[in-house]
Amino acid sequence: MAAQRRACDACYKRKIQCDRSDPDEQCNWCLHHGLHCTINRIRGRKKKTNSRESIVKRLERIEEGIARAKALKQSNQTASPVSAASPDGSSAQQEKTTGTPSSIPTNTSITRTLSRSSENSQACSRQLGASPLGQIWMSGQKFAAICDQNGIPRFTPLGEKYIYAQTGQWPHFHNESTFAFESTGQASSGVSNQYSPRGQLNRAPADQLPEKWITNTLFDLFLQSEFRLAFPLVDRDLFKDTIRRAYESPETNPSIEEISSKACVFAFLSLSSHHFAALSVSNHVDSDGCAKQAQILIADFIEDASVTTLQVMVLLVSLCGRLESSSMYHAIACRTVYALGGHTLISDPPEDRDLTVKELEERQIRLLFWLCYLFDKDIALRSGQPPIMSDEFCDLTLPKDYLKNRFANDLTIPQNIRKPFLPNDLRLSILKSKAVRALYSVGSLRKSDAELLHTIRELDEELENWRMSIPAEYAPSLSIRKDVKLAKDISQLTSMLHIELHLDYHYLLNIIHCASGRCVADWNESGQEMIFGLESSLDISVEASRSTLIYLSEAAPRLAGEAFWVFIFYPVSALLSLFFNILRNPRHEYAAHDMELLTLATKVIRSMPILRVTTHEVEYLRKMDAFVEELGRLSQAAIAKAQNESA
Repeated sequence: MAAQRRACDACYKRKIQCDRSDPDEQCNWCLHHGLHCTINRIRGRKKKTNSRESIVKRLERIEEGIARAKALKQSNQTASPVSAASPDGSSAQQEKTTGTPSSIPTNTSITRTLSRSSENSQACSRQLGASPLGQIWMSGQKFAAICDQNGIPRFTPLGEKYIYAQTGQWPHFHNESTFAFESTGQASSGVSNQYSPRGQLNRAPADQLPEKWITNTLFDLFLQSEFRLAFPLVDRDLFKDTIRRAYESPETNPSIEEISSKACVFAFLSLSSHHFAALSVSNHVDSDGCAKQAQILIADFIEDASVTTLQVMVLLVSLCGRLESSSMYHAIACRTVYALGGHTLISDPPEDRDLTVKELEERQIRLLFWLCYLFDKDIALRSGQPPIMSDEFCDLTLPKDYLKNRFANDLTIPQNIRKPFLPNDLRLSILKSKAVRALYSVGSLRKSDAELLHTIRELDEELENWRMSIPAEYAPSLSIRKDVKLAKDISQLTSMLHIELHLDYHYLLNIIHCASGRCVADWNESGQEMIFGLESSLDISVEASRSTLIYLSEAAPRLAGEAFWVFIFYPVSALLSLFFNILRNPRHEYAAHDMELLTLATKVIRSMPILRVTTHEVEYLRKMDAFVEELGRLSQAAIAKAQNESA
């Protein structure tokens, strides 16, 4: 059999037919182009392997590599332990590998070593391995964590020892996880029922809706108010049908749709009577009873993923003053909006005709998705619990003409036809989500100090780009020291927008830069950090906290009464940054100024309007007063101790 003819290398590379018949001859292509006609390439076929066997072998190699890496790491940790009193100053490296707390300077000239018992070393190791979300770090150690039930920080044993080392006094914080009145067996539902009714007008029983004219009146007030623009909790056309179904619902054997409609009306009445508390129509509504009844009805329709179900959950999130209850209702709302596809609905409805029922529902679902997204990032930062909504699975395309509509000042447009623009700024919430993922996720713990500081700088630059994109009349100031001037002749909606943007900007700036507390600082003989960029990042965090308290001291009386539980977390976050800055450097030129801000915080918090002062609010304010008072006492002790040592 004749040998198979092979193409030369040149023809094979160009994939053209080769007319070479004799191995000693040249083909026409090579002859006309003056090329050497060769056959030097290696010929062979790939060996077919079983794909299952290939995957198994790859997994075995990966497992072997992981095992070798673990063994190498363990041998490094046990073979070369570093003494806490090592003369070569390698305590920082020991902290990196074993989690044992290193020496932390008590002031700029004296360094005190914290206790290194085996029990504390193990506890610290666990702390370093935990998620940093909701925790307060300093010099690479966890010193406090946010209570997920009331948002008031709790100090760890290591944090209390550090406070003692800096002040010479042990702290006395009392932040029980539950409120005193709840432990006595009284109601502890998400909405307090300890409030006595405003008046004794004729009201429907707790399990019955009030007269229909009351609901319609409150609904009309909602549609004509500025509140609807920031919180489009219900749709004008869809909620009319919801009201009709709720009032036409039979007493026996109602359908799931009728039960959910009734719950939605109950929840709306509770919220609207709160918001319009100054109007006489609200006196006809037992707001706490309506909220309680909406909660009771949830069990009958929670599995029904509908627009009405979603509205009930978002209304209850907006109502709750308790962080833990809000988190639970929020989780259900997020799962409902996922089931309805709100995280991917981005088509803008037509404006040249009336919308169909389906188009109205899709528009409302998308608006409620954005509300859930906004709540999700704030709840994560304030409770320390991971966010539920992941950006990777959500289409975050902003609504059509969002920026134009958000900062519109055209007062000639009636409120009832203006497009909703949601609270604050959606772009800032997207940046919050990025900050949580990049700085406070479990994966962020794997970053080195240099990588962490680099991430902080990138986020800081993005935040500054956002600030520069805001119209000049709304843009937050970089830093606020004194003479806060607020415009007088503006609507409450515009005033709240100013306040939200300023407070949220400085809050996020603090959140971004206080993550640098996870860096393990190396200290020189004068007590200054030697990691490049760490000191400046901590200073930015502290300056943002100063600006928060100074601005809030002027703006607090202008806040809406129902927004107390939204804004209370801004001063709490600022307090911790100022407190640890005083402990870190009690001889700083602004230490006395920061001390004054701490003592001012109680007055600022007390000046924030509360629409209704229930037992829950009273107990929370009592705890907050005690917490701020103790921070002030310890700060004063730290400054006095530093002055005595220098004398």
